[in-house]
Amino acid sequence: MKRTNPWFLLGLTPLGFGVGFGLDWALVSRGGTAIPVPWTLSVSLVLIGIAVVALGTRVRRAVHPERSRRIDPIAAVTIVQLAKASATGGALMVGAMVGLLAFVTSRPVVIETVIPSNIGGVVAALILVALAFVAESMCVLPPQDPDGELA
Repeated sequence: MKRTNPWFLLGLTPLGFGVGFGLDWALVSRGGTAIPVPWTLSVSLVLIGIAVVALGTRVRRAVHPERSRRIDPIAAVTIVQLAKASATGGALMVGAMVGLLAFVTSRPVVIETVIPSNIGGVVAALILVALAFVAESMCVLPPQDPDGELA
């Protein structure tokens, strides 16, 4: 399985930006208010990142020979896929949060109460991406000799 390409994630952020900016624009143009990012979303993104790293440490303990704990291979692959999905979702959330923030700050009348929560959402989504990369790197098998012994 290949590692998640950071350039792919960087390419996803404009898509998220377009969705966030467009959604905010559509709501405001119909007479609604701009979307404030709830603080609970920011906290949830960070907690998801911490949970993914905790699961990654479980796999890391299993792949290192000095701590020979066993883990089901299906569970290990599921944890790696969770880390990859968290990185992808976090990249989309970064773009969407930046889009929401860009729309709010580009208006003639800026709503000051929305800006801190949107910045918190951007930071939390970036933390999720970083923690997902850490968890994915924890799930890498160490290189092995052709004889089957660890290098």
